[in-house]
Amino acid sequence: MNTNTIGYHGANGAYAEDAILELTSNHPSFSQYTFETEGFDTMAELFSSLQRGTVRHGLIPIENSLSGTLHSVLELFAQQEPRLWVVGEYTCNESHYIMARPGTELKDITEIQSHPAILEQCQDFLDATLPEHYRAVLASNTASAAEQVSKSDEFGIAALAGMRAAQLHGLTILGSDSTPNNVTRYWLIGRHPIHQVDRNLSPKSSFALVMKNQVGALHKVCSCFALRNINITKLESRPSSRTITLASPWEYVTYIDIEGAPGNEDNVKRAVENLQEFTQKCIHLGSYPKYLNGVRR
Repeated sequence: MNTNTIGYHGANGAYAEDAILELTSNHPSFSQYTFETEGFDTMAELFSSLQRGTVRHGLIPIENSLSGTLHSVLELFAQQEPRLWVVGEYTCNESHYIMARPGTELKDITEIQSHPAILEQCQDFLDATLPEHYRAVLASNTASAAEQVSKSDEFGIAALAGMRAAQLHGLTILGSDSTPNNVTRYWLIGRHPIHQVDRNLSPKSSFALVMKNQVGALHKVCSCFALRNINITKLESRPSSRTITLASPWEYVTYIDIEGAPGNEDNVKRAVENLQEFTQKCIHLGSYPKYLNGVRR
């Protein structure tokens, strides 16, 4: 195993790879190590590689300030067996660029390719910038879209991706969406949990819960934290496809992020123990540090 390899979903030049390079270059927690990156065609392949130990960590996008939670990523992560754990959080502002082969102008573009989440985030920008009847084509990731455009002989196609993807594939930048509040939250994940998080790095913890189907269940779950003065930073419920059938009632998985870590603070530990009274299932996804925010140019 390469002990300093961090995996990501996508190809060389993907946003997640950019985030890995920024995090490992800029934060003192990583300064004494040398890191390599490895891209995977699917998120499932990344998780499988982590479980086998062929990469030490992975970096996955979990939420965007404009388009919301990446539910498919979150749910797939929470379902992993053997377990994987969140061991860090990194957030950064991201700029998105329209790029095409040299000689192409904005007025020539008839098709733009990118990851569905990026196309959603940039919908207004694309509508205002591109010709009226352009087509949006879904790609598995932004870097592969840039690579596809660079290899295509078709005139008038473009990609929406990061600056480094354009540089790697020799594409010309034709426009950019640099919305200041476009922020993506990433999770650094690994095979082993952090039992005590550095108190200087604003510890957080994340959980996936299946609450008991009874009156006041949500109130009781939230009270486990509120009565101990623990801040809930995110609360979201999603239907669990595992139990959605014609013959059974819907079951929901509730995802909760809190400030603090049970390995650091007794009140957080007691709150997590208290959760067992009001839940059918409680999965601790991890306790982890928050690393510095980055700004991607």
